Amino acid sequence: VEVLGSKKIELPKKLAKRYPAYELYLYGEGSYAEEHKILPLTGIPVLFLPGNAGSYKQVRSIGSIALRKAEDIDFKYHFDFFSVNFNEELVALYGGSLQKQTKFVHECIKTILKLYKGQEFAPKSVAIIGHSMGGLVARALLTLTNFKHDLINLLITQATPHVAPVMPLDRFITDFYMTVNNYWILNARQINLTTLSVAGGFRDYQVRSGLTFLPKLSHHTSALSVVSSAVPKTWVSTDHLSIVWCKQLQLTTVRAFFDLIDADTKQITQNSKKKLAVLTHHFIRHPSKHFEEKPAIISDLTGI
Repeated sequence: VEVLGSKKIELPKKLAKRYPAYELYLYGEGSYAEEHKILPLTGIPVLFLPGNAGSYKQVRSIGSIALRKAEDIDFKYHFDFFSVNFNEELVALYGGSLQKQTKFVHECIKTILKLYKGQEFAPKSVAIIGHSMGGLVARALLTLTNFKHDLINLLITQATPHVAPVMPLDRFITDFYMTVNNYWILNARQINLTTLSVAGGFRDYQVRSGLTFLPKLSHHTSALSVVSSAVPKTWVSTDHLSIVWCKQLQLTTVRAFFDLIDADTKQITQNSKKKLAVLTHHFIRHPSKHFEEKPAIISDLTGI
């Protein structure tokens, strides 16, 4: 059995013709990859978006850890990790492809959801993990005129420069940033997408932490920004690329994903408060015990 059995997802002919350089893959390994050759799928979809010159194969680090965790619980729940191949485009240097990538990702989300057709617990939305510029492309989805916001249930970005381009070398990239950030600021009340931005910290020379903070407004409570060295059980700074395969960080992310599952729908919860509580527990405050929905806040002080 092949170890890395990533399966190329067949895209509608029209789509493949419009975006000949891009592809969509489903990550798999071992016997799990064999089972995945049969559709429809039965898990929870997560889409990984690589960044500048990034490879779709980078999904392997988190996909592998999530698979081990699913095995531990006898596949009561499992995640299906998809990854987009942007042909390792240099989008941080030339912004002309960013709009094209965003439109392609929109089509990929619709294609992914069709793979679950007819299933009892079919998902209606996907979670997205975006590395570097992939995180910005994910935020740009909301600016597309025909994009339904409820197609994304959660967005986690890793070392993504949200505030401004690292090097504003052309008009395309600065315009793209302005469109995305203005949209997110002006529509903050309507955007109900739980978003977590993780910065690499002092070791990331390419994207300094200050650039990774999401536009935060007083009424915009669904956004969290953290630095990896402050993440409980991680405590390390990562450089720009190693944030994708830092084991401590991927373990934290996978634990959060499993805590986000709604037992009734077998998909990621739609409850925004619960999403925020789970992410806060794993990425900000960790009392070193399992996440509890309603923790008991009672302690007996005896012998006083």
